[in-house]
Amino acid sequence: MFDIGMWELMVVGIVALIVVGPKDLPKMFRTLGQVTGRIKAMAREFQTTMNAAASETGLDELSKDLKKATDITRDLRNVTSPRKMGMEAMKKATSSALNGDDEAEADRPLSETEKLAQQRHKEAEQRVAAAKDRAAARTNGTAEAAQDPAAVAEDDLPPREPRTGTADT
Repeated sequence: MFDIGMWELMVVGIVALIVVGPKDLPKMFRTLGQVTGRIKAMAREFQTTMNAAASETGLDELSKDLKKATDITRDLRNVTSPRKMGMEAMKKATSSALNGDDEAEADRPLSETEKLAQQRHKEAEQRVAAAKDRAAARTNGTAEAAQDPAAVAEDDLPPREPRTGTADT
């Protein structure tokens, strides 16, 4: 609030010593302390009265409801951003893995991001299995090895859904 350094305090002390005198200086500081204490007590009482009036009118309930609404809007903002949803899912997964809450995690319903991640994981596993099958067929010399590898790869892959979202995902 006030930017008063050591030198400013020393100057004020010397001026007070000269103006008030060495005899009356302790009395002045005692009186100043009492006045400051009274002012603080009045401010505390005013604050308590205002809080009581706010709780009587239901203003504190309104502030709680407003806080809940802001929490909901923050959650909605996270839902609309796939990146934030993914980060939240990763945080939950790592915290549950570190805390050993795997059983609780298995019982809860999956979010859209988690469902999409599982679907993509299954698709990747299918692609890996198809690639292993093609590699085995090539080494065995079957008719499939004579086909165009690009055509075989396209046939083995499940259809992909178009990507949605923003450019920052």
